[in-house]
Amino acid sequence: MRAEIIFIGTELLLGQIMNSNAVFLGAELMSLGIDCYFQTVVGDNKDRIKQAFETALTRSDLIITTGGLGPTSDDLTTECLAEFFGEELVLDQAILEHIQNLFVKYNKKMAESNKKQALRPKTADVLFNSAGTAPGIIWQKSFQEKQKIILTFPGVPREVKTMWHEIAKPFLIDLLHKQSPNLERLYFKELRFYGIGESDLAEKVQDLLDKNDPTTAPLAGQDECRLRIATKAINQEIANQKIKEIELIINQRVGQFIYGINDESLESVVINKLKDKKQTISLAESCTGGLISKRLTDIAGSSACIGLNVITYSNESKINLLKVKPETLSSSGAVSEQTVLEMATGIINLAKTDWALAVSGVAGPSGEPIGKVFLALIKSDNSFREVKTLDLGFRSREEIRWKTSQEALAWILKTI
Repeated sequence: MRAEIIFIGTELLLGQIMNSNAVFLGAELMSLGIDCYFQTVVGDNKDRIKQAFETALTRSDLIITTGGLGPTSDDLTTECLAEFFGEELVLDQAILEHIQNLFVKYNKKMAESNKKQALRPKTADVLFNSAGTAPGIIWQKSFQEKQKIILTFPGVPREVKTMWHEIAKPFLIDLLHKQSPNLERLYFKELRFYGIGESDLAEKVQDLLDKNDPTTAPLAGQDECRLRIATKAINQEIANQKIKEIELIINQRVGQFIYGINDESLESVVINKLKDKKQTISLAESCTGGLISKRLTDIAGSSACIGLNVITYSNESKINLLKVKPETLSSSGAVSEQTVLEMATGIINLAKTDWALAVSGVAGPSGEPIGKVFLALIKSDNSFREVKTLDLGFRSREEIRWKTSQEALAWILKTI
Protein backbone atom coordinates (compact mmCIF):
# COMPACT_ATOMS: atom_id res chain seq x y z
CA MET A 1 0.00 0.00 0.00
CA ARG A 2 1.26 3.45 -0.94
CA ALA A 3 0.33 6.42 1.19
CA GLU A 4 0.45 10.14 0.58
CA ILE A 5 -0.06 12.89 3.14
CA ILE A 6 -1.51 16.30 2.29
CA PHE A 7 -1.00 18.99 4.91
CA ILE A 8 -3.53 21.78 4.42
CA GLY A 9 -2.99 25.28 5.81
CA THR A 10 -1.48 28.52 4.56
CA GLU A 11 0.21 28.96 7.94
CA LEU A 12 2.36 25.90 7.16
CA LEU A 13 3.50 27.38 3.85
CA LEU A 14 4.41 30.66 5.54
CA GLY A 15 6.43 28.91 8.23
CA GLN A 16 4.23 30.31 10.99
CA ILE A 17 3.89 26.92 12.69
CA MET A 18 6.07 23.81 12.69
CA ASN A 19 4.63 20.80 10.89
CA SER A 20 5.12 18.21 13.62
CA ASN A 21 2.32 16.11 12.10
CA ALA A 22 4.69 15.21 9.25
CA VAL A 23 7.14 13.63 11.68
CA PHE A 24 4.46 11.72 13.57
CA LEU A 25 2.51 10.39 10.60
CA GLY A 26 5.62 9.50 8.62
CA ALA A 27 6.94 7.39 11.50
CA GLU A 28 3.56 5.74 12.08
CA LEU A 29 3.15 4.76 8.43
CA MET A 30 6.65 3.34 8.42
CA SER A 31 5.85 1.24 11.50
CA LEU A 32 2.87 -0.27 9.67
CA GLY A 33 4.95 -1.15 6.62
CA ILE A 34 3.05 1.38 4.49
CA ASP A 35 5.27 3.17 1.98
CA CYS A 36 4.93 6.95 1.99
CA TYR A 37 6.58 8.42 -1.11
CA PHE A 38 5.05 11.90 -1.15
CA GLN A 39 4.08 14.61 1.33
CA THR A 40 2.46 17.81 0.08
CA VAL A 41 1.76 21.14 1.80
CA VAL A 42 -1.00 23.24 0.24
CA GLY A 43 -2.59 26.51 1.32
CA ASP A 44 -6.23 27.25 2.04
CA ASN A 45 -7.31 27.52 -1.58
CA LYS A 46 -10.05 25.38 -3.13
CA ASP A 47 -8.53 24.93 -6.56
CA ARG A 48 -5.10 24.03 -5.24
CA ILE A 49 -6.51 21.66 -2.60
CA LYS A 50 -8.52 19.82 -5.27
CA GLN A 51 -5.45 19.66 -7.50
CA ALA A 52 -3.49 18.13 -4.61
CA PHE A 53 -6.27 15.55 -4.12
CA GLU A 54 -6.23 14.59 -7.81
CA THR A 55 -2.45 14.20 -7.89
CA ALA A 56 -2.41 12.11 -4.72
CA LEU A 57 -5.32 9.88 -5.75
CA THR A 58 -3.67 9.20 -9.11
CA ARG A 59 -0.46 7.81 -7.61
CA SER A 60 -1.33 6.59 -4.09
CA ASP A 61 -3.72 4.15 -2.41
CA LEU A 62 -4.08 5.83 0.97
CA ILE A 63 -4.59 9.60 1.22
CA ILE A 64 -4.21 11.26 4.61
CA THR A 65 -4.96 14.93 5.17
CA THR A 66 -4.41 17.20 8.16
CA GLY A 67 -5.89 20.64 8.65
CA GLY A 68 -8.88 22.46 7.22
CA LEU A 69 -11.53 20.86 9.45
CA GLY A 70 -12.33 23.88 11.61
CA PRO A 71 -15.47 26.04 11.69
CA THR A 72 -14.20 29.05 9.72
CA SER A 73 -14.58 29.92 6.05
CA ASP A 74 -10.99 29.00 5.21
CA ASP A 75 -11.44 25.44 6.55
CA LEU A 76 -12.07 23.73 3.24
CA THR A 77 -10.99 20.07 3.42
CA THR A 78 -14.35 18.32 3.76
CA GLU A 79 -16.04 20.72 1.35
CA CYS A 80 -13.33 20.24 -1.28
CA LEU A 81 -13.44 16.44 -1.02
CA ALA A 82 -17.23 16.42 -1.44
CA GLU A 83 -17.03 18.72 -4.46
CA PHE A 84 -14.18 16.73 -5.98
CA PHE A 85 -16.22 13.52 -5.92
CA GLY A 86 -19.57 15.23 -6.56
CA GLU A 87 -20.92 13.96 -3.25
CA GLU A 88 -23.63 15.53 -1.12
CA LEU A 89 -22.70 16.82 2.33
CA VAL A 90 -24.98 15.69 5.15
CA LEU A 91 -25.26 16.79 8.78
CA ASP A 92 -24.22 14.02 11.15
CA GLN A 93 -26.46 14.39 14.20
CA ALA A 94 -24.27 12.28 16.50
CA ILE A 95 -21.26 14.46 15.74
CA LEU A 96 -23.29 17.64 16.19
CA GLU A 97 -24.39 16.43 19.63
CA HIS A 98 -20.77 15.64 20.53
CA ILE A 99 -19.70 19.17 19.57
CA GLN A 100 -22.61 20.73 21.47
CA ASN A 101 -21.78 18.68 24.57
CA LEU A 102 -18.16 19.86 24.47
CA PHE A 103 -19.28 23.49 24.53
CA VAL A 104 -21.60 22.75 27.46
CA LYS A 105 -18.76 20.96 29.27
CA TYR A 106 -16.50 23.99 28.96
CA ASN A 107 -19.34 26.42 29.73
CA LYS A 108 -19.09 28.16 26.38
CA LYS A 109 -21.67 29.16 23.80
CA MET A 110 -21.40 27.29 20.51
CA ALA A 111 -21.27 29.51 17.43
CA GLU A 112 -23.50 28.68 14.50
CA SER A 113 -20.39 28.14 12.38
CA ASN A 114 -19.41 25.10 14.47
CA LYS A 115 -22.25 23.14 12.88
CA LYS A 116 -20.07 23.05 9.77
CA GLN A 117 -17.81 20.59 11.58
CA ALA A 118 -20.64 18.04 11.75
CA LEU A 119 -20.90 17.84 7.94
CA ARG A 120 -19.55 14.80 6.10
CA PRO A 121 -19.83 13.36 2.59
CA LYS A 122 -22.94 11.16 2.51
CA THR A 123 -21.12 7.84 1.93
CA ALA A 124 -18.16 8.57 4.24
CA ASP A 125 -17.77 7.28 7.79
CA VAL A 126 -16.80 9.50 10.69
CA LEU A 127 -13.26 9.45 12.08
CA PHE A 128 -14.26 10.42 15.61
CA ASN A 129 -12.26 13.05 17.49
CA SER A 130 -12.51 12.47 21.24
CA ALA A 131 -9.97 15.24 21.88
CA GLY A 132 -11.71 18.12 20.11
CA THR A 133 -14.59 19.47 18.05
CA ALA A 134 -13.23 18.64 14.59
CA PRO A 135 -13.98 15.06 13.46
CA GLY A 136 -12.43 13.61 10.34
CA ILE A 137 -13.71 11.05 7.88
CA ILE A 138 -12.83 7.54 6.79
CA TRP A 139 -13.84 7.22 3.16
CA GLN A 140 -13.31 4.16 1.00
CA LYS A 141 -13.90 5.57 -2.44
CA SER A 142 -13.37 4.45 -6.02
CA PHE A 143 -11.17 6.64 -8.22
CA GLN A 144 -10.26 5.71 -11.79
CA GLU A 145 -11.67 2.22 -11.12
CA LYS A 146 -9.34 1.68 -8.16
CA GLN A 147 -10.29 1.58 -4.50
CA LYS A 148 -8.81 4.42 -2.46
CA ILE A 149 -8.84 5.15 1.26
CA ILE A 150 -9.11 8.71 2.51
CA LEU A 151 -8.49 9.68 6.13
CA THR A 152 -8.85 13.30 7.23
CA PHE A 153 -7.56 14.79 10.48
CA PRO A 154 -7.59 18.28 12.01
CA GLY A 155 -4.30 20.15 12.21
CA VAL A 156 -3.85 20.10 15.99
CA PRO A 157 -1.08 17.54 16.68
CA ARG A 158 -2.61 16.33 19.96
CA GLU A 159 -5.90 15.60 18.21
CA VAL A 160 -4.15 13.91 15.28
CA LYS A 161 -2.33 11.54 17.65
CA THR A 162 -5.51 10.73 19.60
CA MET A 163 -7.57 10.00 16.48
CA TRP A 164 -4.74 7.99 14.93
CA HIS A 165 -4.20 5.71 17.92
CA GLU A 166 -7.88 5.30 18.81
CA ILE A 167 -9.37 4.72 15.34
CA ALA A 168 -7.18 5.18 12.26
CA LYS A 169 -4.31 2.88 13.18
CA PRO A 170 -6.52 -0.08 14.25
CA PHE A 171 -8.57 0.42 11.07
CA LEU A 172 -5.46 0.29 8.87
CA ILE A 173 -3.98 -2.72 10.70
CA ASP A 174 -7.23 -4.64 10.23
CA LEU A 175 -7.38 -3.64 6.57
CA LEU A 176 -3.78 -4.67 5.93
CA HIS A 177 -4.27 -8.07 7.53
CA LYS A 178 -7.39 -8.69 5.47
CA GLN A 179 -5.48 -7.86 2.30
CA SER A 180 -2.49 -9.99 3.26
CA PRO A 181 -2.64 -12.14 6.44
CA ASN A 182 1.13 -12.70 6.37
CA LEU A 183 2.00 -9.11 5.64
CA GLU A 184 5.38 -8.08 6.99
CA ARG A 185 5.54 -4.90 8.99
CA LEU A 186 8.56 -2.76 9.73
CA TYR A 187 9.86 -3.04 13.28
CA PHE A 188 12.71 -1.04 14.69
CA LYS A 189 14.63 -0.21 17.81
CA GLU A 190 16.71 2.89 18.41
CA LEU A 191 19.82 2.90 20.58
CA ARG A 192 20.72 6.29 22.00
CA PHE A 193 24.34 7.32 22.57
CA TYR A 194 26.12 10.09 24.42
CA GLY A 195 29.85 10.75 24.56
CA ILE A 196 30.73 9.58 21.06
CA GLY A 197 30.55 11.52 17.80
CA GLU A 198 28.45 10.47 14.82
CA SER A 199 31.44 9.78 12.57
CA ASP A 200 33.28 7.76 15.24
CA LEU A 201 30.15 5.74 15.93
CA ALA A 202 29.57 5.04 12.22
CA GLU A 203 33.18 3.95 11.79
CA LYS A 204 32.90 1.36 14.56
CA VAL A 205 29.75 -0.22 13.10
CA GLN A 206 30.32 0.37 9.36
CA ASP A 207 29.90 -3.33 8.49
CA LEU A 208 26.47 -3.28 10.15
CA LEU A 209 25.47 -0.15 8.20
CA ASP A 210 26.15 -2.10 4.99
CA LYS A 211 23.81 -4.98 5.89
CA ASN A 212 20.41 -5.22 4.20
CA ASP A 213 18.47 -7.04 6.91
CA PRO A 214 18.29 -5.89 9.58
CA THR A 215 19.32 -2.43 8.46
CA THR A 216 21.27 -0.16 10.80
CA ALA A 217 21.16 3.58 10.22
CA PRO A 218 22.85 6.43 12.12
CA LEU A 219 20.64 9.34 13.17
CA ALA A 220 22.09 12.61 14.38
CA GLY A 221 20.61 14.41 17.36
CA GLN A 222 21.34 17.54 19.36
CA ASP A 223 24.66 16.65 21.01
CA GLU A 224 23.91 12.94 20.88
CA CYS A 225 23.70 10.09 18.37
CA ARG A 226 21.27 7.28 17.60
CA LEU A 227 21.41 4.02 15.74
CA ARG A 228 18.14 2.67 14.35
CA ILE A 229 18.00 -1.08 13.81
CA ALA A 230 15.08 -2.00 11.52
CA THR A 231 13.69 -5.15 9.97
CA LYS A 232 10.51 -6.41 8.36
CA ALA A 233 8.75 -9.37 9.95
CA ILE A 234 5.27 -10.84 10.29
CA ASN A 235 5.27 -10.30 14.07
CA GLN A 236 7.14 -8.60 16.88
CA GLU A 237 8.70 -11.79 18.22
CA ILE A 238 10.50 -12.63 14.97
CA ALA A 239 11.58 -9.00 14.58
CA ASN A 240 12.97 -8.91 18.12
CA GLN A 241 15.13 -11.96 17.45
CA LYS A 242 16.65 -10.39 14.35
CA ILE A 243 17.17 -7.00 16.00
CA LYS A 244 18.71 -8.56 19.12
CA GLU A 245 21.55 -10.12 17.11
CA ILE A 246 22.63 -6.70 15.82
CA GLU A 247 22.07 -5.02 19.18
CA LEU A 248 24.43 -7.48 20.89
CA ILE A 249 27.20 -6.70 18.40
CA ILE A 250 26.72 -2.95 18.90
CA ASN A 251 26.82 -3.40 22.68
CA GLN A 252 30.09 -5.28 22.43
CA ARG A 253 31.70 -2.49 20.43
CA VAL A 254 30.26 0.75 21.83
CA GLY A 255 28.00 -0.29 24.68
CA GLN A 256 29.69 2.09 27.11
CA PHE A 257 28.18 5.03 25.24
CA ILE A 258 24.57 3.73 25.18
CA TYR A 259 22.33 5.48 27.68
CA GLY A 260 18.83 4.58 26.47
CA ILE A 261 16.52 3.21 23.80
CA ASN A 262 13.74 4.50 21.56
CA ASP A 263 12.05 7.59 23.05
CA GLU A 264 14.15 7.74 26.20
CA SER A 265 16.12 10.93 26.88
CA LEU A 266 18.97 11.63 29.25
CA GLU A 267 16.57 13.35 31.62
CA SER A 268 14.01 10.53 31.59
CA VAL A 269 16.71 7.91 32.24
CA VAL A 270 18.14 10.00 35.11
CA ILE A 271 14.70 10.34 36.73
CA ASN A 272 13.97 6.63 36.35
CA LYS A 273 17.36 5.71 37.80
CA LEU A 274 16.79 7.98 40.82
CA LYS A 275 13.35 6.42 41.32
CA ASP A 276 14.77 2.91 41.12
CA LYS A 277 17.34 3.77 43.80
CA LYS A 278 14.80 5.76 45.82
CA GLN A 279 17.19 8.71 45.84
CA THR A 280 16.71 12.45 45.49
CA ILE A 281 18.63 15.34 43.96
CA SER A 282 18.68 19.12 44.21
CA LEU A 283 20.18 21.64 41.79
CA ALA A 284 21.75 25.08 41.96
CA GLU A 285 22.12 26.63 38.51
CA SER A 286 23.77 29.83 37.40
CA CYS A 287 24.73 30.02 33.70
CA THR A 288 22.14 27.43 32.59
CA GLY A 289 19.32 29.53 34.05
CA GLY A 290 17.23 26.53 35.14
CA LEU A 291 17.54 24.51 31.92
CA ILE A 292 18.70 21.34 33.71
CA SER A 293 15.86 21.70 36.21
CA LYS A 294 13.35 22.20 33.42
CA ARG A 295 14.48 19.11 31.56
CA LEU A 296 14.25 16.96 34.68
CA THR A 297 10.89 18.32 35.82
CA ASP A 298 9.45 17.88 32.32
CA ILE A 299 9.44 14.14 33.11
CA ALA A 300 6.21 12.90 34.67
CA GLY A 301 6.72 11.67 38.22
CA SER A 302 9.93 13.65 38.74
CA SER A 303 8.52 15.14 41.96
CA ALA A 304 9.39 11.84 43.66
CA CYS A 305 13.10 12.56 43.32
CA ILE A 306 13.51 16.32 42.88
CA GLY A 307 14.11 18.17 46.14
CA LEU A 308 14.83 21.88 45.71
CA ASN A 309 16.09 23.52 42.52
CA VAL A 310 17.23 27.15 42.49
CA ILE A 311 18.65 29.63 39.99
CA THR A 312 21.34 31.66 41.74
CA TYR A 313 22.46 33.90 38.92
CA SER A 314 23.82 36.82 40.93
CA ASN A 315 26.65 36.75 43.45
CA GLU A 316 24.22 38.06 46.07
CA SER A 317 21.90 35.08 45.63
CA LYS A 318 24.83 32.69 45.86
CA ILE A 319 25.89 34.31 49.13
CA ASN A 320 22.45 34.80 50.71
CA LEU A 321 20.77 31.56 49.68
CA LEU A 322 23.57 29.05 49.22
CA LYS A 323 26.00 30.54 51.78
CA VAL A 324 28.83 30.81 49.25
CA LYS A 325 31.60 32.72 51.02
CA PRO A 326 32.11 36.29 49.78
CA GLU A 327 35.86 35.78 49.93
CA THR A 328 35.51 32.76 47.60
CA LEU A 329 33.76 34.92 45.02
CA SER A 330 36.29 37.74 45.36
CA SER A 331 39.35 35.49 45.25
CA SER A 332 38.26 32.70 42.87
CA GLY A 333 35.36 34.31 41.01
CA ALA A 334 31.79 33.13 40.39
CA VAL A 335 33.01 30.78 37.66
CA SER A 336 35.38 28.56 39.57
CA GLU A 337 35.83 25.14 41.10
CA GLN A 338 35.58 26.41 44.66
CA THR A 339 32.39 28.40 43.99
CA VAL A 340 30.45 25.50 42.45
CA LEU A 341 31.50 23.21 45.30
CA GLU A 342 30.16 25.73 47.81
CA MET A 343 26.99 26.13 45.72
CA ALA A 344 26.44 22.36 45.72
CA THR A 345 27.10 22.19 49.47
CA GLY A 346 24.67 25.03 50.07
CA ILE A 347 21.80 23.47 48.12
CA ILE A 348 22.25 20.01 49.60
CA ASN A 349 22.19 21.50 53.09
CA LEU A 350 19.00 23.36 52.25
CA ALA A 351 17.23 20.51 50.48
CA LYS A 352 18.47 17.52 52.50
CA THR A 353 18.64 15.41 49.33
CA ASP A 354 20.90 12.48 48.51
CA TRP A 355 22.62 14.31 45.66
CA ALA A 356 23.25 17.90 44.62
CA LEU A 357 24.49 19.39 41.36
CA ALA A 358 25.72 22.94 40.90
CA VAL A 359 26.77 24.72 37.74
CA SER A 360 28.40 28.07 36.97
CA GLY A 361 29.98 29.25 33.75
CA VAL A 362 30.35 31.88 31.04
CA ALA A 363 27.61 31.45 28.43
CA GLY A 364 28.45 34.64 26.56
CA PRO A 365 28.31 36.64 24.43
CA SER A 366 30.34 38.77 26.88
CA GLY A 367 32.69 37.65 29.61
CA GLU A 368 35.86 35.61 29.47
CA PRO A 369 36.50 32.87 28.68
CA ILE A 370 33.27 32.10 26.84
CA GLY A 371 32.36 28.42 27.16
CA LYS A 372 34.21 27.87 30.45
CA VAL A 373 31.87 25.95 32.77
CA PHE A 374 32.28 24.28 36.15
CA LEU A 375 29.96 21.52 37.44
CA ALA A 376 30.00 20.12 40.97
CA LEU A 377 28.25 16.90 41.95
CA ILE A 378 28.20 15.78 45.57
CA LYS A 379 26.51 13.14 47.71
CA SER A 380 25.13 13.85 51.17
CA ASP A 381 27.29 11.21 52.85
CA ASN A 382 30.44 12.73 51.26
CA SER A 383 31.21 9.48 49.43
CA PHE A 384 31.25 11.47 46.20
CA ARG A 385 32.40 15.06 45.81
CA GLU A 386 33.81 16.05 42.44
CA VAL A 387 34.09 18.95 40.02
CA LYS A 388 33.98 18.68 36.23
CA THR A 389 35.39 21.41 34.01
CA LEU A 390 34.03 22.06 30.51
CA ASP A 391 35.77 24.11 27.83
CA LEU A 392 32.99 24.46 25.27
CA GLY A 393 34.67 27.09 23.16
CA PHE A 394 33.09 30.00 21.34
CA ARG A 395 29.53 28.78 20.77
CA SER A 396 26.24 30.61 21.00
CA ARG A 397 24.71 31.26 24.40
CA GLU A 398 21.97 28.74 23.64
CA GLU A 399 24.45 26.06 22.53
CA ILE A 400 26.60 26.47 25.65
CA ARG A 401 23.60 26.14 27.93
CA TRP A 402 22.28 23.07 26.11
CA LYS A 403 25.67 21.35 25.95
CA THR A 404 26.19 22.03 29.66
CA SER A 405 22.81 20.48 30.48
CA GLN A 406 23.70 17.41 28.40
CA GLU A 407 27.03 17.00 30.17
CA ALA A 408 25.39 17.49 33.56
CA LEU A 409 22.70 14.87 32.98
CA ALA A 410 25.16 12.38 31.53
CA TRP A 411 27.45 12.87 34.51
CA ILE A 412 24.61 12.41 37.01
CA LEU A 413 23.51 9.24 35.22
CA LYS A 414 26.99 7.76 35.07
CA THR A 415 27.67 8.56 38.71
CA ILE A 416 24.47 7.35 40.31
